[in-house]
Amino acid sequence: MSKKPNKSAWGRRGRRTSNPEDKHYFGHDDRVGRTSSGTCGNRRRVSFKPQGRLGRDVSRSLTLALDDDIPMAGTSNNNNRQVIVRGRNRGLSRGRNSPLPHRAIRTGILSTPQSLPAGETNWYKITIPYGAKYTKDYILSSLNSIASEAFVPIMYKTSGNEASFYVDSQKAANILLHCDRKITTTNGFKLRIKIKLGLPQCEISDALKERLKQAMVKRYVQETNALDLSKFHHDPDLIADYFCALSRPIMLMAVLDIVSEYVPTLEALNLDGNKLYMIEKLDVLYKKFPRLKILYIGDNKIKEISQLDAIKELQLEELRLTGNPVSNRYISRQNDYISGVRKIFPKLLRLDGIELPRPILFDVANDTTKVPHTQRLFVTDVKAQDIASQFLQQYFIIFDSENRHPLLDAYDEHARFSLTVINNQNTEKLSAYLSENRNLFRVNNNNKRQKLLKQGRLPVLSFIIELPRTKHHLNTFTMDISVITQGMMLITVTGLFDELNNKGDQLRYFNRTFIIVPRGNGYCICNEQLHISLPTEEQCKKFITDNFSAQMSNVPSGSKSLSEIRSPQLTEDIKQKMALTLSQETNMNSEWSLKCLEEVHWNYENAILAFQQLFKHGQIPSEAFTK
Repeated sequence: MSKKPNKSAWGRRGRRTSNPEDKHYFGHDDRVGRTSSGTCGNRRRVSFKPQGRLGRDVSRSLTLALDDDIPMAGTSNNNNRQVIVRGRNRGLSRGRNSPLPHRAIRTGILSTPQSLPAGETNWYKITIPYGAKYTKDYILSSLNSIASEAFVPIMYKTSGNEASFYVDSQKAANILLHCDRKITTTNGFKLRIKIKLGLPQCEISDALKERLKQAMVKRYVQETNALDLSKFHHDPDLIADYFCALSRPIMLMAVLDIVSEYVPTLEALNLDGNKLYMIEKLDVLYKKFPRLKILYIGDNKIKEISQLDAIKELQLEELRLTGNPVSNRYISRQNDYISGVRKIFPKLLRLDGIELPRPILFDVANDTTKVPHTQRLFVTDVKAQDIASQFLQQYFIIFDSENRHPLLDAYDEHARFSLTVINNQNTEKLSAYLSENRNLFRVNNNNKRQKLLKQGRLPVLSFIIELPRTKHHLNTFTMDISVITQGMMLITVTGLFDELNNKGDQLRYFNRTFIIVPRGNGYCICNEQLHISLPTEEQCKKFITDNFSAQMSNVPSGSKSLSEIRSPQLTEDIKQKMALTLSQETNMNSEWSLKCLEEVHWNYENAILAFQQLFKHGQIPSEAFTK
């Protein structure tokens, strides 16, 4: 029988030349020792090789004892077959019956066609020794030519003589493992493939953020206000240089921060296939995207329905969970599945692509049905509109004048009038009206109610004359004519007015309801209710913006200098209101709000933009927020 060459199964690195008697075949010796009688049943010899001074270091001694060659003889089965367990780094394969694990498993690197261990996220590092000698295209095209399925290489790099990249699934890693030594390179060598579990590293830099923005622009669909981030780590614009796995919290937060900065009104988000197994970090979605209605998180690692509690604040109408372990657990219990998910998202209408019956809800206050835009005018009769418009225009011109006595002719002989003031606002600002407030929630005494009701044209006029002087803003008016007959019209008018007093102009909101009846050649008021309150913050902001725009549009283009056009003549009251609104919106104090508006020539929109830019770059000092 010819002897095999003295070469290890692991290559030249394992050759042992120091012992001329070591002539084992393929790393173990199955030959049977014979006696002089030629029988094979004698008791096998037991021999121990010298182990050195084991007492010097217990840990080292145990390692040597396990790693060195140990000839072992059977003691009870009368089998003379000898099994030798080879030591580490000896270059020969372990014994067939060795209790030690395969060397590849002990070192964490596998380069033989066997099943790879599964990890929590199943990321694998593929290392090709001496792969740096070849181009990236050559390596990848060679692997793809013999791989049973396509794979996506991530972060292909060369370091020293090695080339390496990452794949994101156990299946892809196993496919590449079976390519080991099956490719002959141009210089005649076999291409080796080493694989181990490994997660790429990636730091969030400014350069990466710019690349992320570019990648997300291509994934955003403006028509549906939707962003597709499915399998984001496979993005072709990123995989060459970056590891952008959204399963890593730091990467997920960086991406969501960028999206919320540019698309805070996002309505649909696709996070399918991103290996998400802990979705607690998605609890920021509600704050960043309050309008989000559609969320896809399928083909991830979500195991329990309870994990969805992290995003329960979202008012979702459509959710996709298909491909997660949690959806697979409920294949035969679909009703339980739907019920469990709907407990978290009661307004859900579509789950995993299946339409659900509409839910029965009682939270009317939180109903997200879009309310139609407010119309400034509602009438059913054009002729009635002309009559009401002329009447009200004349009425408010006189009401805002210094002499209100001509309004006597606007009221019927038996007219009635009452005033109400809201009772849960700052009463000090409405003090001029409180003594005549006929709010039935505040006035319980019937005699007082009767006294506060003004009856007759003279008492009504006397009361109106005593009210503070006003200046109504006609551009804020709304008018509804809800009832029209031959004998009367019911008109409701709302809007804003300035209360003119010694403390300066104070903006107020009003709601007046008139019943007018035909008298002679015109109309007069037989019943009126006036309600006064403070305007809301939104009403103030809209009034300031509209008023500013109106003043800008009224400036002649050629009659004033550029500086005058940029800085229209605003009243001090409007300036103070603009500063107050800016302070409320930015949290800056009054001094810095005024300073900001002055520097942008009292352009409110430019003030907001300037604040956002400076705040973003940390250029606003802390004293600007000290109140």
